[in-house]
Amino acid sequence: MMGPLAFFTRALVAFEDIIVRQILKSPGFHRGVGRIHKMVHERKYGRNPHEPLYPGEATEDHSVKSSTGKFRQYFVEEIKDQWKGTVKDYPPKR
Repeated sequence: MMGPLAFFTRALVAFEDIIVRQILKSPGFHRGVGRIHKMVHERKYGRNPHEPLYPGEATEDHSVKSSTGKFRQYFVEEIKDQWKGTVKDYPPKR
């Protein structure tokens, strides 16, 4: 005869198996794993030269590597402009 703790443990393991099975069936999970694998592979071995460029990559400023660096560069530029007293004319919002 099973005690309540053993019954609870078996039920929990069965429920875990069901959840794992559902996650492994989902295409979103496989897309996510594929993206992570691609990112790690590109960092480790470099870009595949036969793949097309990502959207916006051809016009990207390659002197700044990450989005944090881009933000920092933009932020410093804005602070310098404000310190000088110059104001940029931004296009009107629609």
